[in-house]
Amino acid sequence: MNRREGHGWQQTLSMWQQICLITSTLIGVGVLTLPRTTSSKLFEAGWIAPLIGSAGAYVSLWLIVKLSRRYPGETFIEYSHKVWGSVRRPWVGKVFSLPWICVYLVYLYFSTAIISRVFGEVVVTSVLLQTPLEVVIITMFLLILFLCMHEVEVVARVNELLFPFIILPLLFIAIASFQKAEFGNLLPINHVSFRSMVEGIYEGIYSYSGFEIMFIFFAYAQQNTNRELAGFYSLLIAALLYMLIVVAGISVFGYEELQKLTWPTLELVKTTQVPGLILERLESAFLAVWVSAVFTTVANAYYVVVYSLRQLFRKGIRFQRTVASVLLVPLFFLSLIPQNTTEVFKLASLLGLSSLVINLLFPVVYWVAILIRDMVTRREGRNIDG
Repeated sequence: MNRREGHGWQQTLSMWQQICLITSTLIGVGVLTLPRTTSSKLFEAGWIAPLIGSAGAYVSLWLIVKLSRRYPGETFIEYSHKVWGSVRRPWVGKVFSLPWICVYLVYLYFSTAIISRVFGEVVVTSVLLQTPLEVVIITMFLLILFLCMHEVEVVARVNELLFPFIILPLLFIAIASFQKAEFGNLLPINHVSFRSMVEGIYEGIYSYSGFEIMFIFFAYAQQNTNRELAGFYSLLIAALLYMLIVVAGISVFGYEELQKLTWPTLELVKTTQVPGLILERLESAFLAVWVSAVFTTVANAYYVVVYSLRQLFRKGIRFQRTVASVLLVPLFFLSLIPQNTTEVFKLASLLGLSSLVINLLFPVVYWVAILIRDMVTRREGRNIDG
């Protein structure tokens, strides 16, 4: 392992750790609402949205991978000034890259707040009925703060450790939910309008928001690893899991009944029985797994925020720890701004639109800027030779 002073670890993330990072971040609070959101647009064909959405997400992730290969060992924060500036005028790059960096960090910061609020809402309405919402959110934030005290390598190992405890139980629960399935609820699938299809695809792509953290973490991938393949496997795992959950939700409840359920996946788990009644209340076990999934989603996003600020100001681990502690205070109050679940869902929808901008527009704009700069450089080189 190589280490660069003041900027964390270099070349430490194996392909497996990259898969764990991406997949653990993708699978979070969206698991509880995906059957309702996709079937609200695509009706019986709601299960198609995760599949099509994964294709769109892969294109974006592929562009992010190419950016990391173009600037090996550098994060989005570090290579942005190179994209927008030049050797002769480095200050131009620093000025023009700052708005992009700020939008990226603000999005992740607000996303952390909203996801934490959704987590709190689920816990206090389903399990800890007498526990104040604030206590649940603060508990999650303290765990996140502890993770932010360490370097990138530790974050990767935590995701690697929790990965099987997230994926395997969720896969088991998704398959077990088919006990009461009526597959006639999945038909017909040919009466979806073009507008509904577009809106359904949007919901599908939004469900994969989170992989934008790889703008930072890909910089620490080992040189001999295939990052494109890591992204493909991650999205494939998430897509299959999402599709199973949506198919189970529609086949058990029907798309019309799903629209009346706030947390349809949780209701789906309540209808499921483990053979032999080993677990009488399967939803309790599901929520325990889901807490781990939400933790990795929120912790990875918040870590990227504080680590990016550390790089932006060219500081060390002590600065990162201080920033992580200070920013948690306004983050807590941001998470409490929505007055009810309806407002939470509205803000989450706005964040979904923002995620499309970050995940699709940012990589495309950066590559256009790179190509234009390369064309100008070649033209100036020919003029000098001439």
